[in-house]
Amino acid sequence: MPYLKLFHGRQKPDERLEDWGEPGPIFGPFPCFQTTYGSHIQFDEGRGELTIVGDLVYYDGMFYGDWSVYGGPPSEEDRHRLTEFDPARAEVPEQYRLCACMEPGYFRSGVPGVIAHLDNGRLAPGAKVERCDHCRRYPDDDAARRKLVELGLVWQQDVPLHRYTVHVYATVRLTFGELEAVSHEAAARMADELFDWDRHKGRAEYADEVTEYLVDLAGDLGYAHSRRLNAEFEEVPV
Repeated sequence: MPYLKLFHGRQKPDERLEDWGEPGPIFGPFPCFQTTYGSHIQFDEGRGELTIVGDLVYYDGMFYGDWSVYGGPPSEEDRHRLTEFDPARAEVPEQYRLCACMEPGYFRSGVPGVIAHLDNGRLAPGAKVERCDHCRRYPDDDAARRKLVELGLVWQQDVPLHRYTVHVYATVRLTFGELEAVSHEAAARMADELFDWDRHKGRAEYADEVTEYLVDLAGDLGYAHSRRLNAEFEEVPV
């Protein structure tokens, strides 16, 4: 019969591991292990259950990034990790529990506070949207639907579309090597004097950075509705 082994453990979900993390417990043997909606691992005919928090399995104060089901029995090296499952130690602390609206399932929209079934990543026309009555992130169902509209998660039959012209301001890199100067600033000023876009644009490389977006509304000749957005898509005051 199979065993379940947890490993790559850390004390907090957002803890960055500098190594392989802590080795976790081994549970078993049990007839089978079953994953339910990617949120729980069940075994021992449903009497045992581990919760998946985000993409980590919780047990006894630790969050484990990896788990493996294997035929067993544990090797001599791992035998000390064999653990009798204790349901109390599998209870996720309150501060790490997902709200019910974020639990995997048919009505998980992926947006905290919004309960709705998305079809191919979008809300189907006429589909029902509800606010989560547990976390109450939105005052009512209409506000929850407006959030999906704002995020572009509603099919176009429900939302009027506009035509935009988008200018992407991408940073390019030009390299001037072997410049002799007395300081960093002097070298930068020398490169600035040497720079000529018409001559050097063929050497330009994309610097993996976008600094800004300028979005114009089509037909708006006065650009009254144009918006500037930063690299995080936040509007930049003009």
